[in-house]
Amino acid sequence: MAPLTVTILGAGPAAPNPGGACSGYLLRQAESAVLMDCGSGIAGRIAPHVPVNRLQGVAISHLHPDHYFDLVPLYYALKFGEPRSPDLPQRLTVYVPPGGREFLNRLGELIANKPAMLEDVFDICEYAAGREIVMGGLPFTFHRVQHYVLSHAMRIRSPSGATLVFSSDVGPCPELTDAARDADLFMCESALLDPSQDEADPLLRGHMSAAEAGDAARRADAQRLLITHYRSGAKHDAQHLEAASRTFGGPVELAREGQTYTVG
Repeated sequence: MAPLTVTILGAGPAAPNPGGACSGYLLRQAESAVLMDCGSGIAGRIAPHVPVNRLQGVAISHLHPDHYFDLVPLYYALKFGEPRSPDLPQRLTVYVPPGGREFLNRLGELIANKPAMLEDVFDICEYAAGREIVMGGLPFTFHRVQHYVLSHAMRIRSPSGATLVFSSDVGPCPELTDAARDADLFMCESALLDPSQDEADPLLRGHMSAAEAGDAARRADAQRLLITHYRSGAKHDAQHLEAASRTFGGPVELAREGQTYTVG
């Protein structure tokens, strides 16, 4: 059985790292190809790995621009590119958080004075926390986590039973630990160099440091930790790795753009 893999298309925070892109991750298992998040700079990075007309779904964790903005370039790539294969639905399913369809309709109106602009290419659906959906044969569940806006961690199970969890953007919270429980690969954000860069009130936090990501992985009994959504650079990279390794105690890597990781 082919393993489930995740290719890092973009791993930067809201301000992308030099030469990098924002949030975007390509999941593949055999012939399946599903995109998690489609932030700035992602649309043009899909084709070297899989033709965009072969995508079988997109899941958006939350509606901050660095996680959804490149839905617009992806729309044009599909609208004016090669037709989708007859064995796939003619519209690409895009799953968004509750309220996301109306949000994207407003975006379409601003872009083209056409509220349903995106819907001739996308089938826009809203997911519900805790309810399983299947994209490209891969079961997804969404778990609401603490952020400045409505945000959901994603839990994906491979046919072999291996589990990938993507934190989304999140502050330290028990909901993240629950979502990541026993994950084979826990892909967790680390947008902060230090917690002092976030809100002072713990209940208003929206991001994590690498040390906090490591602590969440330890509490969840995750097998491996992959740090993403992080500020990169030689000094910062070493800081992220040291801090996460210290609090997790298990294997830690930094998500590298263009690299593919096997989940199981």
